[in-house]
Amino acid sequence: MNRISFKRDETDQVFLNTLKTRVNQYFKENNLQKTGNKTSIGKALFLLLVYLIAFVALFFSTSLLQAYICYAAMGVLTIFVALNIAHDAAHSTFSSKKWINKSILYTFDFLGASGYLWKLKHVYSHHLHVNIPNMDADIKQSNLVRIFPNAPFLKFHRFQYLYMPLLYAFYTLVWLCFRDFRDFFQTDISGKPHHQHPKREYVKLFLGKFIFFGRMLLLPYLLLPFSFGQIFLGFVLFHMCASYTVALALISAHVGEHSVYPAPNENGKMEQSWVRHQIVTTSDFATNNRLITHLFGGFTHHVVHHVFPNICHIHYPKLTPILIQTCREFGMPYQCTPTLGGAVMSHFKFLKMRSKQNLAVGYLEEM
Repeated sequence: MNRISFKRDETDQVFLNTLKTRVNQYFKENNLQKTGNKTSIGKALFLLLVYLIAFVALFFSTSLLQAYICYAAMGVLTIFVALNIAHDAAHSTFSSKKWINKSILYTFDFLGASGYLWKLKHVYSHHLHVNIPNMDADIKQSNLVRIFPNAPFLKFHRFQYLYMPLLYAFYTLVWLCFRDFRDFFQTDISGKPHHQHPKREYVKLFLGKFIFFGRMLLLPYLLLPFSFGQIFLGFVLFHMCASYTVALALISAHVGEHSVYPAPNENGKMEQSWVRHQIVTTSDFATNNRLITHLFGGFTHHVVHHVFPNICHIHYPKLTPILIQTCREFGMPYQCTPTLGGAVMSHFKFLKMRSKQNLAVGYLEEM
């Protein structure tokens, strides 16, 4: 992964300085820290409690329906816990204390993913290279879907708007079972070429997977009066619910019909400034829906998150109006889809658009 540099633009720098000043003034006037507060901590404890209740209730199930309801609930709650707790910990914004953020990052491992790998991919790849073709590891995961405009066009991409909504159901299953291992052993996803993983991370990776699959598959099979096949179906249901929930957050912020994917030139230089790049490649959605905003850990206010990743999500609803006003004053583009449903429809339109675009350029026969 090559290093890139952004254009130095004096007007954009004045915009960023003005925005920073106004945001800092907000925290100063309200005597607030930029990290989490009682609301974010209370929400985190509540989500963890509900998740644990669903997990414990699984082992008291007397019917498959009850067991499957518990698996489905845990699937949805897994994403809410990850977005509200682990995501902030990865950005060191859940708490002002470093050791607390480091400890809470293990929430990812408890949920089956590698917190270490996720932080590398999200903080050091996605945030540094958001929507940049072949450099943003969070966006492009498989040749099954054509996202970047410079990507080869395969014959089956003509139908991606039909099959991708079905494949999204297995997103977290593939992530936990295959992608973590692939990224750990084969792929540079940290933004640092030839990155060497500490030996202890190998132990944490395998131990975390063993504990997760043990408590989600092995223990239910040993303790509940159901066959392994029935338990496995519940496990798949868990992933389907988790996958569709996280997909709503991911596709709504970066992969819509108006999304852009700027690429650097041969020297690794971008045509826009860093702050303009963050704003034009990111979109807000459903910012006036307080319930969705809370459940999705502030992902609905995604633009302000990309400009200020060092601020806890609990503050985003107050900061977004400041961002919008400053954007208007400086003529900086700002995108927001009013509803979650509208954002999802925009993503489907995007898939359809990429299924037809540049048919005569880069066309490859299906392998």
